[in-house]
Amino acid sequence: APIIALAAVFVACTPANTQTSLPAALASKESSASSSEINTALATIAMKTSLPSGDYQIGPEDLLQITLYNIPDAESRITPRMVAVRVSQQGLISLPLIGDVRASGLTAARLETELKKHFEKYIYSPQVGVFIAEYRQKVSVIGAVQKAGVIELTGPKTVIDILAMAGGVTEKAGTQVHIYRQGPNGRESYVIDLLQVASNASLINANNVSLITTPVQAGDVINVPPAGMFFVDGAVRTPGSYPLGRHYSLTQALAVAGGINYDLNSSDITIFRRKGASGVEPI
Repeated sequence: APIIALAAVFVACTPANTQTSLPAALASKESSASSSEINTALATIAMKTSLPSGDYQIGPEDLLQITLYNIPDAESRITPRMVAVRVSQQGLISLPLIGDVRASGLTAARLETELKKHFEKYIYSPQVGVFIAEYRQKVSVIGAVQKAGVIELTGPKTVIDILAMAGGVTEKAGTQVHIYRQGPNGRESYVIDLLQVASNASLINANNVSLITTPVQAGDVINVPPAGMFFVDGAVRTPGSYPLGRHYSLTQALAVAGGINYDLNSSDITIFRRKGASGVEPI
């Protein structure tokens, strides 16, 4: 009798220091989803959650407006009451009276606190305001999205916002989103499970969205790896290769290939799995 060979090739990427975006309680639900369902779930979460503008981290090329509210105009010869300054590539701003101050990586509120400490050396009880006049940060989106490329941030944005700006995931997308970020101790990597997101969107709220709605940072790379492939050959109706966009049981994999072709009178099934870079073994 003919043999149905189900050859499964799994392509996986496991970055160091990974963390998932949803608690284990949500992850326990059995899940499967198409790209349209994933995109719908992302849109649902985006409508449920919002990112405070105060969470935005200042970076190079941002234009800041610094105001000293308790400096009378008559005393502006000491230091201007209001000054516009662009953050340098080194993450610094240079202000009259106090000189260079690091701004990159700080929120506007945090920078206000830092500037107040510097101005206190020269001004009694300074009242400092920081307004971000222009946003100039960029992140990159690669992989199985509709519009991969570099995206300019026009304010605080989450991973969901960036995926939406990239047109959402494609049918070739796998089940994860990888975020690569340059941290103080080197490159950091994080993982979001799209199947968990799609299957539990109705259960997600402001208390458990965690990494999904964390603000992206300048220089972040957001990668949606394409799914691996599995191959079905032999006595099935539509043999060929299929994207491994979710977890499949043997029965489900055969169904994707159109089911068993009983006209060929098959009674045996063999599963082959790749071992290493070049080897394939039956299991």
